[in-house]
Amino acid sequence: MYRKAYLVLAMAALAPFAAYAVENDITPVDVDTKNSTQTDADKGGEDTLIVRSTPTSQTMGTQIITAEQISKMPTRNGSVTELLKNNPNVQFANAADNGNTQGEIQPENVSFHGEKFYQNNYMIDGLSNNNTINPGANGGDLTADPDGYSPTDLPAGGAQSFWINSELIESLEVFDSNIAAKYGDFTGGVVDAKLKDPDLQKASGRVSFRTTSDSLTEYHVDEKIQEDFNQASSLYYQPKFTKKFYSATINQPLSDKAGLIFSYNRQESEIPYYHSIIGAWENQERLAETFLLKGNYLADNGDTFRATAMYSPHESTYLKRNVKNGAFTNEGGGYRFNVEWEHLADWGKLSSLVGYQHEQNHIEHAADYYASWYSRYKNEESDQINWYSSGSETAANRFGYYGGYGEFETEKNTYTAKQNYEFNPFKLAQLNHQIDLGWQLDLYDASYRRFRDVYLGRSTPTWDSSTVCQAGDSLCIDGEQYYKSRTLYPTRSVEGNYTNYAAYLQDSMTWGRLEVTPGVRVSYDNYLENVNIAPRLAASFDVFGDRKSRIFTGANRYYAQNMLAYKLRSGISQYYVETRTDASSPWVSGDLTTSSYDYDVSKLKTPYSDELNLGLSQRILDTVWTVKYVHRDGKNQFGRSSTTDENGKKYYVLTNEATTQGDTVSLSIEPISPYKFKYADVNWSLGANYSNNKSSSQTYYDQSSSDDNMVIFKGKLMEKGDMDALDYNTPWTVFLNVDTHIPLLNLNWSQRLGYTSGYTGYSTSTETCVEGNIICGNYTGNATLYTEEKYDDYFSYDWRLMYNQPIFKDQSLQISLDILNVFNTAVETHKSTSSSSATTYKTGRQIWLGASWSW
Repeated sequence: MYRKAYLVLAMAALAPFAAYAVENDITPVDVDTKNSTQTDADKGGEDTLIVRSTPTSQTMGTQIITAEQISKMPTRNGSVTELLKNNPNVQFANAADNGNTQGEIQPENVSFHGEKFYQNNYMIDGLSNNNTINPGANGGDLTADPDGYSPTDLPAGGAQSFWINSELIESLEVFDSNIAAKYGDFTGGVVDAKLKDPDLQKASGRVSFRTTSDSLTEYHVDEKIQEDFNQASSLYYQPKFTKKFYSATINQPLSDKAGLIFSYNRQESEIPYYHSIIGAWENQERLAETFLLKGNYLADNGDTFRATAMYSPHESTYLKRNVKNGAFTNEGGGYRFNVEWEHLADWGKLSSLVGYQHEQNHIEHAADYYASWYSRYKNEESDQINWYSSGSETAANRFGYYGGYGEFETEKNTYTAKQNYEFNPFKLAQLNHQIDLGWQLDLYDASYRRFRDVYLGRSTPTWDSSTVCQAGDSLCIDGEQYYKSRTLYPTRSVEGNYTNYAAYLQDSMTWGRLEVTPGVRVSYDNYLENVNIAPRLAASFDVFGDRKSRIFTGANRYYAQNMLAYKLRSGISQYYVETRTDASSPWVSGDLTTSSYDYDVSKLKTPYSDELNLGLSQRILDTVWTVKYVHRDGKNQFGRSSTTDENGKKYYVLTNEATTQGDTVSLSIEPISPYKFKYADVNWSLGANYSNNKSSSQTYYDQSSSDDNMVIFKGKLMEKGDMDALDYNTPWTVFLNVDTHIPLLNLNWSQRLGYTSGYTGYSTSTETCVEGNIICGNYTGNATLYTEEKYDDYFSYDWRLMYNQPIFKDQSLQISLDILNVFNTAVETHKSTSSSSATTYKTGRQIWLGASWSW
C-alpha cells in the first residue's frame, strides 16, 4: 500500500512541474470554485441581483464535464460512461475494454463506491434514462451470450435505455456523495446528461465523421486461442470489424427569443463472423442512432420554455454458431417527449417538467422453430439438410442445426411530472437560509410479449424414407425425417405497472464559516408498497474564512430503483410437451410445465445504501487539492433464500438479506485556471482512488445470494457476506490529464496517463469440510473455494490530437486523431477458471480518425 501511496504523491508533485517546464511565464486567474446560479427579482422597480449557490459540501461530491472538455477527451465509442474515466470515485468492470470484442458499441457499466452497476440513476435533461426492466442481465458481462440465445430470455438492453453519444451533450453532471435530496432511485451514483440547447445568436451547424477498424487496431491474443480468434469462431472473437460514426447538427434561431436545434448521430459497426463447420462468413451488425429536436423560447417576463423530442433506437444483429437461418436481432431504445418551464418570481424560481418515454427491447429470430436435423443418417444423405453443424465429414450420423425462437419483447411506457422550487436566500434567527423543495410523480406501464408460438424439436428426429408430412409441419421433411416430440412455448403476454411518488425538502443554512445542509426525500410506490424516508445531511466549515481550507462531511441515505423483471418473468418459461406416433398423426399436448422459477417479492423492503463521508479541500498555491473518504453500507438488498412449489408453480423466495460495503479514498488536484504560456495554454488534473468493497450478493439481483453461504476466501472460512467484492474492485487507480493548446498552430493535444494496480481474480470449486480440516474448524459441509488469480499493475497512455483550420468567415475544418494505448501495452483482464484456458487482454494500440466541418 505504501508503494502505491508514494506513486500517487509523486504524480501529484510532478504534474505542476511538468507544466512549468514548458515556459515559466505563468499567469493563473483566481476564481471561486463554488458553482452558483443567478436570478433577477423585481423589487420596487429596481433590479436586485440574488445569487444562489450550490452548498459547498455537495460540490465536493459533484463533477461537471463541459462540452469543451468532452471534445478534448481521448475516446473510443463516446458513450456516457466513457466520460467517467476521469472520476476517481467510479470503478469500471475488471474486464472492461475487452480486446477481443472491439466491434461492440454498447456502453460499459460502472460502479460507485461498491454499489451494483445497475443501481445508478442515469438521466437525460433531468428525465430517467434507466432501463428498469432487466438492467442486470448476464451480470453486466458484455461478452456473455446475448439476450435471445434462449426462448425464455427476458429481453434487456443494458443499464441505460438510450445509448446517446457524447457529441450531443452540453454538460455532464456526476454526483457520487452528499447527493442533494432532489435526486432519488439509486444506491450508487447519479449521472445527468444535459443536451445542447439552441444558440439564439446565429445560425450554425456541424457535420462530422469518425472511424476505426481492425487494420487500425493492435491485438493481444493468447496463443491457445490464436487460430480460433483469427477465424472468428465465436461471437466474441472479433478479429475483423469496421466502425463508422456520423453526426450532423443544425442550429437555427427563429428570433432573438426562440430557436431550434436538430441533431442526428449514427454509430454503426460491421463484424464478420465465421461458421467454422458450415464454412461460411456472415456479418454481424451493431447500430445506434439518435434523432434530437429541441426548441427554446424566452418569454418577455424572463420565463424559459423548452420542448424536446428524441428518437434513439439501437440494434444488434447476432448469429448462432453453425446454425442455418439462426440469425436474430436485438432492438432497443425508443422515443421520448418532454416540455420544461422555468418561471422566475419574486420569491425565486420554479422549474416544471412533464415527459413521456416509450422504450422497448425487441428480439426477432429468422425462424419460429429450432431443430437438429440429420444431414446424414448412417449411410443416407439428406437432400434438404445439405450442411452439417456437428459430427465429422465421415461420421455415420451428422446433424445440421436450424432456426430460432420467434419474436418476443419487453416494453415500458413512463409518464413523468415534477416540479422544483428554489427559494431566494433569506436570513432568519442569525442564519442564512436557502430552501429547495419539490415533488415527482412517475407512472410505469410495462409488458412482456411472445408474439407467436415457438417450437423446439426434442431429442433427435426419426429417419423414415416413407415420411409424408402434413401441410405446414415445420418439424418434418418429406421422404426423410420427422420429430415425434416437440416443446411448445405458447404465445404469451404479461403486464406489470406501478406508480412512484416522491417529495423532497432541503435547507442550506450558513452561520459565519459553518454551512449545514439538512434534507429529506420521501418516496412511495405501489409495487413494493414501502414508504421510504431518505435523510440527507451535509456540512462544511471554512477553517480560516478565506475559502482556502474547507472541511466537509455528510451522512446520507439513498433508496434503490425498482426492478420490473420480477413481474414480467411470471410464466415466461412455461411450456407444453407435445407428442405424436408418426408424421401423419396429430400432436397430443401434455400438461403445462414450468422449467424455471418465478419470483415471490411479497413483503420485501426497498434496498438502500447508507453513506458517511469526510473530506478536506485545500488551496495550495494556484491549485485545489481535495481528499475525500466515503463509506457505504448497502442494506436490505435482494437475495434468494429458498424455493417453493405451489400447485405446480415454482417460486424463488426473495429476501432482504444481501448486503454490500464500500470504502473509497480519493484525491483530486486541479489548477485554479489553465496556465498561459507564451506559445501554449496548459491545463491539467490529477486523480487517485483507493477502494475496498465487499458484497454478499456477488451474483446480482436475480440469482442465488445469501449472507450465510460458507466460502473459503483468502485461506479462511467465512460467510459469503464477509468477502471482498469480486468485480469493480481495483484497489488503486491514478490518472493524470494534460491538455495543451497551441494557438499559433490551431492545435490541441490532450494526454491521459493512467495507472491501475494489479487486482486479484478468482476461480471457484467446491470444498467438502470434514473433521480435521484446519481451515474449516468445527464447520462440516460444503464450502465454495475461491482460488486466487493475480493480475499485474499496468499503465495506460492515451492521446487526442485536434487540428482546426479556419476556412471562410465562421467556417472551419477540424481533423482529429485519437491514439489509445499509445505504447501498445499488453494488459491481462481475465483468466478462465481452467488453468489450461486462455487469457484475455485489453485492447492494444487503437487509432481513430475523425473530421468535422463547422459553420
